[in-house]
Amino acid sequence: MFANSHSWHFHDQYHNSEARDLWAKLEPKIPSFFEGLNIKPALLHGDLWRGNAAQTDSGPVVFDAGSCYGHSEFDLVILTEFGAFPPEFYRSYHAIISKEFGFDTRQDLYRLFHYLNHWNHFGSAEYRSPSISIMRNLIRK
Repeated sequence: MFANSHSWHFHDQYHNSEARDLWAKLEPKIPSFFEGLNIKPALLHGDLWRGNAAQTDSGPVVFDAGSCYGHSEFDLVILTEFGAFPPEFYRSYHAIISKEFGFDTRQDLYRLFHYLNHWNHFGSAEYRSPSISIMRNLIRK
């Protein structure tokens, strides 16, 4: 996700000197959010939110995937940010895959990825503010 993060650019057109400064402080901390974990890559949907899932007579379906392999926790963030699933989904999920130490911090990091991605694609201040806020919070951890 943040591999090759040194190549991440905060384009000047978005007036992001603050984001660049925060990223420089956050980037060295990222490995500490994964200490002690044994992450087994899982097949991820990549864009899993309520708008990309439906229920049919045959059962649930997901579509419009941006599939990749990664940490199983990654797909959970976009669910909560852009159209959450019902609470029983999360209870069932965590009954199978329990939350590991640092889960909430990693959720913030993965949330940052989605906000930065949307900010980069759409250039909207709507995504700048949460991106800055999440980086500030992660730096304090």
